[in-house]
Amino acid sequence: MAQKVISRSGRSWIQKHIRVSSKMHRWIKNEDKMQFFHHLTTLFSAGTPLLEALQIASHQTQSRRMKDVILQVTNKVSAGNSLNQALSDFPKIFETQWVEIIKTGELSGQLTQVLTALGEHIKESKELHTKVVSAMIYPIIMCVVAVAAVVIMLWKVVPVFTAFFEDFGSKLPPITQVVVDTSAFLQQRGLMMLGCIAVGVFLARMYFKTKKGKSLLDRALLSVPMIGELIVYANMEKFATNMVLLLENGLPMMETLGSLKGVFTNSVYQEVIDEIQHKVSGGSGLTVPMEESGLFTSMLVSMVKIGEESGELVKVLREVAVYYRDRLKEIVERVVVCIEPVVIVGMGVSVAVILTSIYLPMFQMASGVK
Repeated sequence: MAQKVISRSGRSWIQKHIRVSSKMHRWIKNEDKMQFFHHLTTLFSAGTPLLEALQIASHQTQSRRMKDVILQVTNKVSAGNSLNQALSDFPKIFETQWVEIIKTGELSGQLTQVLTALGEHIKESKELHTKVVSAMIYPIIMCVVAVAAVVIMLWKVVPVFTAFFEDFGSKLPPITQVVVDTSAFLQQRGLMMLGCIAVGVFLARMYFKTKKGKSLLDRALLSVPMIGELIVYANMEKFATNMVLLLENGLPMMETLGSLKGVFTNSVYQEVIDEIQHKVSGGSGLTVPMEESGLFTSMLVSMVKIGEESGELVKVLREVAVYYRDRLKEIVERVVVCIEPVVIVGMGVSVAVILTSIYLPMFQMASGVK
Protein backbone atom coordinates (compact mmCIF):
# COMPACT_ATOMS: atom_id res chain seq x y z
CA MET A 1 0.00 0.00 0.00
CA ALA A 2 2.81 2.39 0.90
CA GLN A 3 4.48 1.63 -2.41
CA LYS A 4 1.26 2.47 -4.27
CA VAL A 5 0.89 5.74 -2.39
CA ILE A 6 4.46 6.70 -3.18
CA SER A 7 3.93 5.72 -6.80
CA ARG A 8 0.80 7.85 -7.06
CA SER A 9 2.49 10.72 -5.30
CA GLY A 10 5.46 10.52 -7.66
CA ARG A 11 3.16 10.28 -10.68
CA SER A 12 1.09 13.29 -9.59
CA TRP A 13 4.28 15.31 -9.12
CA ILE A 14 5.39 14.37 -12.64
CA GLN A 15 1.98 15.19 -14.08
CA LYS A 16 2.15 18.60 -12.43
CA HIS A 17 5.67 19.50 -13.58
CA ILE A 18 6.14 17.65 -16.88
CA ARG A 19 6.65 19.95 -19.89
CA VAL A 20 3.95 18.42 -22.08
CA SER A 21 2.83 21.88 -23.15
CA SER A 22 4.35 25.33 -23.09
CA LYS A 23 3.65 27.68 -20.22
CA MET A 24 0.56 29.84 -20.69
CA HIS A 25 1.21 33.52 -21.28
CA ARG A 26 -1.05 36.55 -21.08
CA TRP A 27 -0.42 38.56 -24.25
CA ILE A 28 -0.98 37.65 -27.90
CA LYS A 29 2.19 37.09 -29.93
CA ASN A 30 2.54 36.63 -33.68
CA GLU A 31 3.24 32.97 -32.94
CA ASP A 32 -0.22 32.64 -31.37
CA LYS A 33 -1.89 34.08 -34.49
CA MET A 34 0.18 31.85 -36.75
CA GLN A 35 -0.69 28.76 -34.70
CA PHE A 36 -4.38 29.70 -34.74
CA PHE A 37 -4.51 29.79 -38.54
CA HIS A 38 -2.36 26.66 -38.75
CA HIS A 39 -4.74 24.76 -36.47
CA LEU A 40 -7.76 25.91 -38.48
CA THR A 41 -6.08 24.87 -41.73
CA THR A 42 -5.22 21.42 -40.37
CA LEU A 43 -8.71 20.88 -38.99
CA PHE A 44 -10.45 22.09 -42.16
CA SER A 45 -8.26 19.80 -44.26
CA ALA A 46 -9.41 16.89 -42.07
CA GLY A 47 -13.06 17.83 -42.66
CA THR A 48 -13.75 19.26 -39.21
CA PRO A 49 -16.76 21.67 -39.08
CA LEU A 50 -15.97 25.35 -38.44
CA LEU A 51 -17.47 25.56 -34.94
CA GLU A 52 -15.71 22.42 -33.77
CA ALA A 53 -12.44 23.62 -35.33
CA LEU A 54 -12.68 26.92 -33.44
CA GLN A 55 -13.39 25.14 -30.17
CA ILE A 56 -10.37 22.87 -30.63
CA ALA A 57 -8.19 25.85 -31.59
CA SER A 58 -9.20 27.64 -28.39
CA HIS A 59 -7.84 24.73 -26.33
CA GLN A 60 -4.60 24.57 -28.36
CA THR A 61 -3.48 28.18 -27.89
CA GLN A 62 -0.97 29.06 -25.18
CA SER A 63 -2.22 32.65 -24.85
CA ARG A 64 -4.92 33.42 -22.30
CA ARG A 65 -6.00 36.52 -24.24
CA MET A 66 -6.05 34.61 -27.55
CA LYS A 67 -8.13 31.86 -25.99
CA ASP A 68 -10.69 34.42 -24.83
CA VAL A 69 -10.78 35.99 -28.31
CA ILE A 70 -11.24 32.62 -30.05
CA LEU A 71 -14.10 31.74 -27.69
CA GLN A 72 -15.78 35.07 -28.50
CA VAL A 73 -15.31 34.38 -32.22
CA THR A 74 -16.81 30.92 -31.70
CA ASN A 75 -19.88 32.42 -30.00
CA LYS A 76 -20.36 34.90 -32.84
CA VAL A 77 -20.09 32.17 -35.47
CA SER A 78 -22.55 29.96 -33.57
CA ALA A 79 -24.94 32.94 -33.51
CA GLY A 80 -24.96 33.01 -37.32
CA ASN A 81 -22.08 35.32 -38.23
CA SER A 82 -19.51 34.33 -40.85
CA LEU A 83 -15.90 33.79 -39.80
CA ASN A 84 -14.72 37.05 -41.40
CA GLN A 85 -17.50 39.01 -39.66
CA ALA A 86 -16.54 37.52 -36.30
CA LEU A 87 -12.83 38.23 -36.81
CA SER A 88 -13.49 41.82 -37.94
CA ASP A 89 -14.67 42.68 -34.42
CA PHE A 90 -11.03 42.34 -33.26
CA PRO A 91 -9.09 44.69 -35.61
CA LYS A 92 -6.13 44.99 -33.24
CA ILE A 93 -5.55 41.23 -33.46
CA PHE A 94 -6.73 40.29 -36.95
CA GLU A 95 -5.58 42.81 -39.54
CA THR A 96 -7.99 44.24 -42.11
CA GLN A 97 -6.37 42.50 -45.09
CA TRP A 98 -6.53 39.14 -43.27
CA VAL A 99 -10.27 39.54 -42.75
CA GLU A 100 -10.77 40.49 -46.41
CA ILE A 101 -8.83 37.44 -47.57
CA ILE A 102 -10.86 35.13 -45.31
CA LYS A 103 -14.04 36.72 -46.68
CA THR A 104 -12.89 35.92 -50.21
CA GLY A 105 -12.06 32.35 -49.17
CA GLU A 106 -15.50 31.85 -47.63
CA LEU A 107 -17.28 33.21 -50.71
CA SER A 108 -15.18 31.12 -53.11
CA GLY A 109 -15.24 27.95 -50.98
CA GLN A 110 -11.44 27.90 -50.76
CA LEU A 111 -11.07 28.76 -47.08
CA THR A 112 -8.46 26.03 -46.45
CA GLN A 113 -6.13 27.34 -49.18
CA VAL A 114 -6.64 30.92 -48.00
CA LEU A 115 -5.82 30.07 -44.39
CA THR A 116 -2.69 28.20 -45.52
CA ALA A 117 -1.48 31.26 -47.47
CA LEU A 118 -2.33 33.51 -44.55
CA GLY A 119 -0.37 31.36 -42.12
CA GLU A 120 2.68 31.45 -44.40
CA HIS A 121 2.38 35.21 -44.70
CA ILE A 122 2.32 35.69 -40.91
CA LYS A 123 5.27 33.31 -40.57
CA GLU A 124 7.38 35.25 -43.10
CA SER A 125 6.48 38.57 -41.46
CA LYS A 126 7.44 37.20 -38.05
CA GLU A 127 10.78 35.90 -39.31
CA LEU A 128 11.64 39.24 -40.90
CA HIS A 129 10.61 41.17 -37.78
CA THR A 130 12.63 38.81 -35.56
CA LYS A 131 15.78 39.25 -37.67
CA VAL A 132 15.44 43.04 -37.66
CA VAL A 133 14.90 43.17 -33.87
CA SER A 134 17.75 40.70 -33.22
CA ALA A 135 20.14 42.79 -35.32
CA MET A 136 19.29 45.95 -33.35
CA ILE A 137 19.60 44.43 -29.86
CA TYR A 138 23.42 44.54 -29.74
CA PRO A 139 23.86 48.25 -30.66
CA ILE A 140 21.06 49.20 -28.25
CA ILE A 141 22.79 47.32 -25.41
CA MET A 142 26.06 49.03 -26.32
CA CYS A 143 24.41 52.46 -26.18
CA VAL A 144 22.87 51.72 -22.78
CA VAL A 145 26.17 50.44 -21.37
CA ALA A 146 28.06 53.47 -22.73
CA VAL A 147 25.64 55.97 -21.22
CA ALA A 148 25.52 54.06 -17.92
CA ALA A 149 29.33 53.95 -17.69
CA VAL A 150 29.70 57.70 -18.24
CA VAL A 151 26.89 58.55 -15.79
CA ILE A 152 28.34 56.28 -13.07
CA MET A 153 31.79 57.83 -13.47
CA LEU A 154 30.38 61.34 -13.22
CA TRP A 155 28.06 60.44 -10.34
CA LYS A 156 30.34 58.28 -8.17
CA VAL A 157 33.98 58.46 -9.27
CA VAL A 158 34.55 62.15 -10.07
CA PRO A 159 33.16 63.46 -6.72
CA VAL A 160 35.79 61.42 -4.84
CA PHE A 161 38.61 63.14 -6.72
CA THR A 162 36.85 66.51 -6.51
CA ALA A 163 37.13 66.44 -2.70
CA PHE A 164 40.80 65.47 -3.06
CA PHE A 165 41.45 68.44 -5.39
CA GLU A 166 39.68 70.87 -3.02
CA ASP A 167 42.02 69.88 -0.18
CA PHE A 168 45.01 71.08 -2.22
CA GLY A 169 43.25 74.32 -3.17
CA SER A 170 45.08 74.61 -6.49
CA LYS A 171 43.43 75.94 -9.63
CA LEU A 172 42.05 73.14 -11.79
CA PRO A 173 42.73 72.86 -15.54
CA PRO A 174 39.78 73.93 -17.78
CA ILE A 175 38.93 70.36 -18.83
CA THR A 176 38.91 69.21 -15.21
CA GLN A 177 36.74 72.14 -14.16
CA VAL A 178 34.19 71.31 -16.86
CA VAL A 179 34.02 67.66 -15.76
CA VAL A 180 33.77 68.65 -12.08
CA ASP A 181 30.98 71.14 -12.83
CA THR A 182 29.14 68.52 -14.87
CA SER A 183 29.47 66.03 -12.03
CA ALA A 184 28.23 68.60 -9.50
CA PHE A 185 25.24 69.41 -11.71
CA LEU A 186 24.46 65.72 -12.02
CA GLN A 187 24.69 65.31 -8.25
CA GLN A 188 22.43 68.27 -7.49
CA ARG A 189 20.03 68.21 -10.44
CA GLY A 190 20.34 64.66 -11.71
CA LEU A 191 16.99 63.38 -10.44
CA MET A 192 15.25 66.55 -11.54
CA MET A 193 16.81 66.24 -15.01
CA LEU A 194 15.76 62.59 -15.18
CA GLY A 195 12.22 63.59 -14.24
CA CYS A 196 12.18 66.33 -16.90
CA ILE A 197 13.40 63.86 -19.51
CA ALA A 198 10.68 61.38 -18.51
CA VAL A 199 7.99 64.08 -18.70
CA GLY A 200 9.37 65.28 -22.04
CA VAL A 201 9.32 61.76 -23.48
CA PHE A 202 5.76 61.26 -22.21
CA LEU A 203 4.53 64.54 -23.72
CA ALA A 204 6.34 63.81 -27.00
CA ARG A 205 4.70 60.38 -27.20
CA MET A 206 1.29 61.88 -26.54
CA TYR A 207 1.85 64.50 -29.26
CA PHE A 208 3.12 61.98 -31.80
CA LYS A 209 -0.01 59.89 -31.21
CA THR A 210 -2.13 62.75 -32.53
CA LYS A 211 -2.81 62.89 -36.27
CA LYS A 212 -0.76 66.06 -36.78
CA GLY A 213 2.13 64.87 -34.63
CA LYS A 214 2.26 61.43 -36.25
CA SER A 215 2.24 62.98 -39.73
CA LEU A 216 5.09 65.31 -38.74
CA LEU A 217 7.16 62.47 -37.25
CA ASP A 218 6.56 60.13 -40.20
CA ARG A 219 7.63 62.79 -42.71
CA ALA A 220 10.70 63.68 -40.65
CA LEU A 221 11.83 60.04 -40.31
CA LEU A 222 11.64 59.51 -44.07
CA SER A 223 14.30 62.20 -44.58
CA VAL A 224 16.78 60.87 -41.98
CA PRO A 225 19.84 59.20 -43.55
CA MET A 226 19.78 55.38 -43.34
CA ILE A 227 16.66 55.43 -41.12
CA GLY A 228 14.60 56.91 -43.97
CA GLU A 229 16.05 54.35 -46.38
CA LEU A 230 15.17 51.57 -43.95
CA ILE A 231 11.57 52.81 -43.67
CA VAL A 232 11.20 53.09 -47.46
CA TYR A 233 12.46 49.56 -48.11
CA ALA A 234 10.27 48.19 -45.31
CA ASN A 235 7.23 49.81 -46.93
CA MET A 236 8.20 48.51 -50.39
CA GLU A 237 8.35 45.01 -48.91
CA LYS A 238 4.97 45.48 -47.22
CA PHE A 239 3.39 46.75 -50.43
CA ALA A 240 4.67 43.89 -52.59
CA THR A 241 4.04 41.13 -50.03
CA ASN A 242 0.50 42.17 -49.17
CA MET A 243 -0.45 42.87 -52.80
CA VAL A 244 0.56 39.29 -53.63
CA LEU A 245 -1.35 37.91 -50.65
CA LEU A 246 -4.54 39.81 -51.47
CA LEU A 247 -4.57 39.52 -55.28
CA GLU A 248 -3.50 35.88 -55.28
CA ASN A 249 -6.48 34.96 -53.15
CA GLY A 250 -9.01 36.59 -55.46
CA LEU A 251 -9.51 40.04 -53.94
CA PRO A 252 -10.34 42.72 -56.59
CA MET A 253 -7.83 45.54 -57.10
CA MET A 254 -9.98 48.25 -55.49
CA GLU A 255 -10.62 46.19 -52.36
CA THR A 256 -6.94 45.22 -52.29
CA LEU A 257 -5.87 48.88 -52.25
CA GLY A 258 -8.48 49.63 -49.58
CA SER A 259 -7.09 46.85 -47.40
CA LEU A 260 -3.50 47.99 -47.98
CA LYS A 261 -4.15 51.24 -46.10
CA GLY A 262 -4.34 49.25 -42.88
CA VAL A 263 -0.99 47.59 -43.59
CA PHE A 264 1.12 50.76 -43.47
CA THR A 265 1.87 52.34 -40.11
CA ASN A 266 3.49 55.36 -41.79
CA SER A 267 0.79 58.00 -42.37
CA VAL A 268 2.55 59.29 -45.52
CA TYR A 269 2.12 55.93 -47.23
CA GLN A 270 -1.44 55.60 -45.94
CA GLU A 271 -2.30 58.89 -47.65
CA VAL A 272 -0.61 57.95 -50.93
CA ILE A 273 -2.38 54.56 -51.06
CA ASP A 274 -5.66 56.45 -50.66
CA GLU A 275 -4.70 58.70 -53.60
CA ILE A 276 -3.69 55.70 -55.72
CA GLN A 277 -7.02 54.00 -54.97
CA HIS A 278 -8.88 57.13 -56.03
CA LYS A 279 -6.98 57.36 -59.32
CA VAL A 280 -7.35 53.64 -60.06
CA SER A 281 -11.11 53.95 -59.51
CA GLY A 282 -11.02 56.65 -62.21
CA GLY A 283 -9.54 54.23 -64.73
CA SER A 284 -5.82 54.71 -64.15
CA GLY A 285 -3.37 51.86 -63.70
CA LEU A 286 -1.09 51.46 -60.71
CA THR A 287 2.11 52.61 -62.41
CA VAL A 288 1.30 56.29 -63.08
CA PRO A 289 0.00 57.28 -59.61
CA MET A 290 2.81 55.32 -57.93
CA GLU A 291 5.40 57.16 -59.99
CA GLU A 292 3.76 60.55 -59.45
CA SER A 293 3.75 60.09 -55.66
CA GLY A 294 7.56 59.93 -55.52
CA LEU A 295 7.33 57.55 -52.54
CA PHE A 296 8.00 54.29 -54.37
CA THR A 297 11.39 53.17 -55.64
CA SER A 298 11.99 53.24 -59.39
CA MET A 299 12.53 49.47 -59.39
CA LEU A 300 9.15 48.77 -57.80
CA VAL A 301 7.40 51.14 -60.21
CA SER A 302 9.14 49.52 -63.19
CA MET A 303 8.25 46.01 -62.03
CA VAL A 304 4.61 46.98 -61.45
CA LYS A 305 4.53 48.41 -64.99
CA ILE A 306 5.93 45.15 -66.40
CA GLY A 307 3.43 43.15 -64.37
CA GLU A 308 0.47 45.22 -65.57
CA GLU A 309 1.53 45.06 -69.21
CA SER A 310 2.19 41.31 -69.12
CA GLY A 311 -0.81 40.41 -66.97
CA GLU A 312 1.54 38.73 -64.46
CA LEU A 313 1.37 41.33 -61.69
CA VAL A 314 1.17 38.78 -58.86
CA LYS A 315 4.13 36.77 -60.17
CA VAL A 316 6.26 39.89 -60.63
CA LEU A 317 5.37 41.29 -57.20
CA ARG A 318 6.21 37.97 -55.54
CA GLU A 319 9.77 38.23 -56.89
CA VAL A 320 9.94 41.89 -55.87
CA ALA A 321 8.83 41.01 -52.32
CA VAL A 322 11.70 38.53 -51.96
CA TYR A 323 14.16 41.11 -53.29
CA TYR A 324 13.07 43.82 -50.85
CA ARG A 325 13.03 41.35 -47.97
CA ASP A 326 16.69 40.60 -48.65
CA ARG A 327 17.52 44.29 -49.17
CA LEU A 328 15.86 45.16 -45.86
CA LYS A 329 18.08 42.67 -44.03
CA GLU A 330 21.17 44.14 -45.72
CA ILE A 331 20.21 47.69 -44.74
CA VAL A 332 19.62 46.68 -41.12
CA GLU A 333 23.05 45.02 -41.03
CA ARG A 334 24.60 48.15 -42.56
CA VAL A 335 22.92 50.39 -39.97
CA VAL A 336 24.20 48.15 -37.19
CA VAL A 337 27.73 48.22 -38.64
CA CYS A 338 27.61 52.03 -38.73
CA ILE A 339 26.23 52.37 -35.20
CA GLU A 340 28.78 50.09 -33.49
CA PRO A 341 31.95 52.14 -34.17
CA VAL A 342 30.15 55.40 -33.37
CA VAL A 343 29.08 54.06 -29.96
CA ILE A 344 32.51 52.56 -29.24
CA VAL A 345 34.35 55.76 -30.21
CA GLY A 346 31.86 57.91 -28.30
CA MET A 347 32.24 55.80 -25.18
CA GLY A 348 36.04 55.76 -25.52
CA VAL A 349 36.28 59.52 -25.95
CA SER A 350 33.94 60.19 -23.01
CA VAL A 351 35.89 57.92 -20.67
CA ALA A 352 39.20 59.31 -21.94
CA VAL A 353 38.07 62.89 -21.25
CA ILE A 354 36.97 62.00 -17.71
CA LEU A 355 40.20 60.13 -16.93
CA THR A 356 42.32 62.92 -18.42
CA SER A 357 40.48 65.49 -16.32
CA ILE A 358 41.24 63.41 -13.20
CA TYR A 359 44.92 62.68 -13.84
CA LEU A 360 45.93 66.07 -15.27
CA PRO A 361 45.67 67.93 -11.90
CA MET A 362 47.58 65.08 -10.24
CA PHE A 363 50.45 65.49 -12.68
CA GLN A 364 50.45 69.26 -12.06
CA MET A 365 50.47 68.73 -8.28
CA ALA A 366 53.32 66.22 -8.59
CA SER A 367 55.30 68.70 -10.67
CA GLY A 368 54.64 71.42 -8.05
CA VAL A 369 55.93 69.21 -5.22
CA LYS A 370 59.12 68.63 -7.10
